[in-house]
Amino acid sequence: MKFIPLVISMLFGFQIAAQDLELQSKIEFVNSKIQQTAKGERLKWLDSLTELTYRNPKLEYDAALRQTIDLAIALDSLNFAAQKVADLMGFQNNFLGKPKEGLKLFNTYSEKLNKGTDLSAIGHMYLNAADSYYYTDDIDTSFEYYAITKTYAKKAKDEQLLGWATMYTGYNESEIGKFAEASQSLKEAVDIFIKLKDTTNILGAKNALAILYSRNAFYEEAEEERSESILLIGKTNRYRTLTNLHFNAAEDYKRTGEYEKQLVNIKAAYLANSKTNNASLVEPKILSQLINAYCKNDSIPLAENYFEDLNAIYVKGESEDIKEQIVKAKRILFFAKGDYKNAIKYSIQWLSILQNKKTHLGDIVVAEQFLADSYKANGDDINYKTHLLNHYTLKDSLSNIQKLKSLAYYQTLYETEKRDLEIENQKANISLLNLQNKSKTQFLIFGSLGLLVLFGGIIVYRSFINAKKRGLAQQEFSQQLIKTQEEERTRIAKDLHDGVGQQITLIKMKAQNTDQKELSGLAHNALEEVRSISRDLYPVTLKKLGLTDSIEQLLLDLDEETDLFISIEIDDVNTNFNENESLNFYRFIQESVNNVLKHANAKTLIVNIIKQSDGIKVLIKDNGQGFEVSKMINQNSLGLKTMAERISMLKGNLSIKSKKEEGTSILVQIPV
Repeated sequence: MKFIPLVISMLFGFQIAAQDLELQSKIEFVNSKIQQTAKGERLKWLDSLTELTYRNPKLEYDAALRQTIDLAIALDSLNFAAQKVADLMGFQNNFLGKPKEGLKLFNTYSEKLNKGTDLSAIGHMYLNAADSYYYTDDIDTSFEYYAITKTYAKKAKDEQLLGWATMYTGYNESEIGKFAEASQSLKEAVDIFIKLKDTTNILGAKNALAILYSRNAFYEEAEEERSESILLIGKTNRYRTLTNLHFNAAEDYKRTGEYEKQLVNIKAAYLANSKTNNASLVEPKILSQLINAYCKNDSIPLAENYFEDLNAIYVKGESEDIKEQIVKAKRILFFAKGDYKNAIKYSIQWLSILQNKKTHLGDIVVAEQFLADSYKANGDDINYKTHLLNHYTLKDSLSNIQKLKSLAYYQTLYETEKRDLEIENQKANISLLNLQNKSKTQFLIFGSLGLLVLFGGIIVYRSFINAKKRGLAQQEFSQQLIKTQEEERTRIAKDLHDGVGQQITLIKMKAQNTDQKELSGLAHNALEEVRSISRDLYPVTLKKLGLTDSIEQLLLDLDEETDLFISIEIDDVNTNFNENESLNFYRFIQESVNNVLKHANAKTLIVNIIKQSDGIKVLIKDNGQGFEVSKMINQNSLGLKTMAERISMLKGNLSIKSKKEEGTSILVQIPV
């Protein structure tokens, strides 16, 4: 029986050898055909050779592909050549690790192949060129080429290519610290890949998002992305991705001090990694994390067992990477066992490793605290205070960076939502215009047949009904749009006030406590800007002061901040409107006054809000330069339409009178 394994091994070896001989035989046959044929038929055989030798350097895949490209160009098969150049560039970049060769290929062939009609293939060339620039540390140029790739992808309607270019752009933005932009790009990539049902790239983009969130202390958002990814993986065999997700989750839980969750996730990462084909690549890092987790959970014997496994790997194949993990593990293991001198020794080594590698600041913050704790446990009060001070200094710096990035993120989010709202508004106007054009076309078609009075009457009647429906639809749409805008403004205002405002206040207090006057001033200015944006988005004074006092406060603030002379007469109208109506009435006054400031160039402004027996009368009058009302109406002024819709929602009537150089009067009558 002891000879059976040997027999099986020999049979397996013969099988591989037979497969190699079969492949070599096929290659020789195809090569003979290449020598015997010419032009188009030879190109087909060359393409067959590239398939047989696909990405195998030993089988001269590179040479076969170059011959294919040159013949395709000679035969004016530019589209086919572009596909093969893209393949060869990808091979040089990602398999051989020679991005300069990839760029050389692009520079050699791109000018000629740009004349082809396969925009998708050209786009793939630019994608690989962008990768080449990235790998050669020219990130700025890689951004440009990813942007060009997106243009080709959209023209070719190649969603896969667009998804890759968008995702890689997000990677770039993340690397250079553009947190908000990277987040947006990666989210766009996720949406594209979801449409394509491309699970692999959905997971890639989501994992990048989770890492990005973790680096900026958005731990809840990172956990959400990872949880969705783990559900998406399900029972598939994507063990490498699963390993990364659980490992990164363990790192986050370690930073937040949730050591039980850290242990659960690193054990899951260890199990998933054991099922991969190349488990040894990341096993040292996982073992180091396991040792950390067991020490934190008071399981020192288990931690020592895993350290023996880690040390065995190091003895088998010594490398700097594994040595670093040995140092990282020893410091916490010695600390847990009470050997504080060795804990200090290896903590100093680990801190030096991190500093030399210019690693993420958060890791250095943790390392400084651990070294401080080791000195304290060893009774060295001086070094304890020194490294504790280093820890808090770096931690404050990291906190400030994260909070400023958080502000940038929310600001970008606000601008993006504002832009999207404007786009929706434009789309709505286009839809209404298309509806109007459609009705006009129908009217002309039926009008040409209107020889009979009866038909003419029917057409007129139908046009009247359609016009009425359009009017009602437009009114309903406009009112719904205003309501949606107010809800969105209120939500964003709350996010800015409760989230960003509080974070900046904390920065300001810390800056004042540490006598950082410049940072305190910057934080104060940022806080005022956030509060100003929040007040513009939603007037908090409405709930605090009521409608009448809020309007009066708005005008008094304006009187103090500008050279405009303002005459105010306001009756108490608090009881005449509910909450939504009060907001619309306040917005109308606010928009009317803002228009005077922006466009009228006036010296005097009169605002009268008078309660009468038949309703509320509003007069807003200025002595500015005036404008042609009919012209603004014909131009579909969005500002005038919004003002009119707000008064319509209050069931009131609005009239505007204006003359050049004689000022403008706005008169409103609202029934009660």
